[in-house]
Amino acid sequence: MLYLLLPAAQIFFVIHAARTGRPYYWMMIIFFIPLMGMLAYIAIELLPEMSRSPTASRTVSNAKQIVNPEGNYRVLTQALEITPTAGNKRALADECVRLGKYDEAEALYRDALTGIHATDPYTMLGLARALFAQGDAARCVQTLDALRADNPGFQNAEGHMLYARSLEALGQNERALMEYEALGHYFGGEEPRVRHALLLKQTGNVDAARVAFTEIKRSVERAPAFYRRNQREWYRVAADNLKS
Repeated sequence: MLYLLLPAAQIFFVIHAARTGRPYYWMMIIFFIPLMGMLAYIAIELLPEMSRSPTASRTVSNAKQIVNPEGNYRVLTQALEITPTAGNKRALADECVRLGKYDEAEALYRDALTGIHATDPYTMLGLARALFAQGDAARCVQTLDALRADNPGFQNAEGHMLYARSLEALGQNERALMEYEALGHYFGGEEPRVRHALLLKQTGNVDAARVAFTEIKRSVERAPAFYRRNQREWYRVAADNLKS
């Protein structure tokens, strides 16, 4: 079995070194000194990178959530009982959204929107998020309109996306198309452009949608590897729609 696994591991690490732009000598070391070469590659190149990686931090965090999904919820609940500040209410509400406790999240956000925090943009954004998750697109739009009126200088891509999706859910397609198009100019990913194209297709603008899907597919294919990985879900949607 070892004789079968060693060549496979060599191939894997050689390909990894090539695709991630490691120095050429690593491929030679892995090829000519298999076991020691791979161990050295892991110790010198991969482990330090993993320790600094946000992905590694997220992996550890996700593992904790799987083992004890409501651990953070209990900690935040206790913190709120001890110190009932607006910040603690918002922190617990954010965790409630993550856990799907949307009714509780909405109540906490509303409770936090009092006094000097009555127009806090991040609390209002959290409330909009909870409302959208409950399927209440109308009140989500109302909340985001109030947020914009109370905080005219505040800009947030997630809030903008919630606004566009809520308009679409309410059947206000022309306004939704405009918001998706505006989002596409600054949003860090292909989601708004894909949603824009899907709505074009849904409203009968099939040719325009096909052009948009083609541009999205081409854009992702020309992008760096990390972007292709991050956008593979939206790339797949664009590619599937080009086939149909």
